[in-house]
Amino acid sequence: MNAHRARFAVWFAVLTVAGCRDSSDPAPIGAPSFAAGGVGRPSVLVNANANDNGTAKTIQEGIDMVAEGGKVLVVPGAYAEALVINKGLTLEAVGSESGPVIVAPPGAPEIAVRIATNDPVTIRGINVQYTGMAGIRGDGPVDVTIERATLLAVNPPLGATALVSVRRNVVTQTQRKRARLVVRHSMLDGTITDRPAPFPQIFGLILGTDVDAVLEENVIRRTGGACIFVVMRDDLGGETNVDIVGNDLDECHPLARAGSIVVGTLAGVPLPSLTHPVTATGNVNIVGNTIRNSSGSCLATSAILYEAFTGRIERNRIFSVVQPSERDGTSCATGSPRGLPGAIWVGSLPARGFPPVSVTVRFNDIEGNAQAGLRVAPNMTGAMNATCNWWGLPSGPSGAGPGTGDAIVVETGAATPMFTPWATTPIAGTDATSC
Repeated sequence: MNAHRARFAVWFAVLTVAGCRDSSDPAPIGAPSFAAGGVGRPSVLVNANANDNGTAKTIQEGIDMVAEGGKVLVVPGAYAEALVINKGLTLEAVGSESGPVIVAPPGAPEIAVRIATNDPVTIRGINVQYTGMAGIRGDGPVDVTIERATLLAVNPPLGATALVSVRRNVVTQTQRKRARLVVRHSMLDGTITDRPAPFPQIFGLILGTDVDAVLEENVIRRTGGACIFVVMRDDLGGETNVDIVGNDLDECHPLARAGSIVVGTLAGVPLPSLTHPVTATGNVNIVGNTIRNSSGSCLATSAILYEAFTGRIERNRIFSVVQPSERDGTSCATGSPRGLPGAIWVGSLPARGFPPVSVTVRFNDIEGNAQAGLRVAPNMTGAMNATCNWWGLPSGPSGAGPGTGDAIVVETGAATPMFTPWATTPIAGTDATSC
């Protein structure tokens, strides 16, 4: 124990000296400014039990003290505060062997961690536990990276909320900066609650409108909205590019019966028309994810609902997400205004008026899904590439296919996808480029 304390003291002394010296600048160093918005230090240590004037006792104090682009290093403990990050910086937990850094705002503030700057912000290793509308949220052309974080919604409100939200960025002619979001190696849980299911309508990750994003190797659980929702801009324009790669999703039970991963528009946004056409561009790639419905909820209409943009749906594992139409005499998975039951729904219903999407559906393991493994919407008039998927049985897909595996269902007016050849064994976890 004494050795551990000695190492910590030496480390803290080095950190303090390093924070007060810049060897590249031969000019004398003045006293740092601790005022909010001041020059501040390149690094600030946050310790709720500190008695030293150079150490912040709250995370917000550390944010206010640090220089633009600096680091706020937080030692383990519980911090009862909501945060506003109003400058570019890195907020990072240190000393994790001693326990987590928990940000737990008292009461129910609207946002637990608000990103209020367009400069790059990195949040690393922080545990956010909150009751309110959003865990981490940034509006406009923010630049946010979230790594190894944990976000837990504790008894969230019943309305639509989100664990992580980056939206409402409109790129103008004079201000062309796009939003950027990276979320990787993080855990998001939408409902730590004493309420019975269904879960409140909380989304895991919701993003969109002129954004470039990577959502990689996260674990998302228990949401009453989609686990991941890529949103088209309200005017149906702009450019959105998102890679959704290697995530583990389960118990995504949208109350509106949409999907675990939804690519489309928010409810209430005007639908396409002659005077309100879709002009949005971009690529949304959904690759290497695992999607389950381990509780057998009837609210899961789709694992992936893909209504907008272009891209790839490849190497995903989709296991028993869509439940049977009848179970013990009770109606189960049913359609929604966005689409009909199917592990993967591609395209749009006529009433929604969207143009067809250009997407490939290949090298996926689609197994145990009732009604349809792949369901093709009426507006999909061109034959898409759906080859080399595993449909749960070596005989291939049923429905439009000749086999007895998960079905390919082609709605009236749609073109039958190219599904031959199909994989005769599971393929998503391999490096195969053919079958």
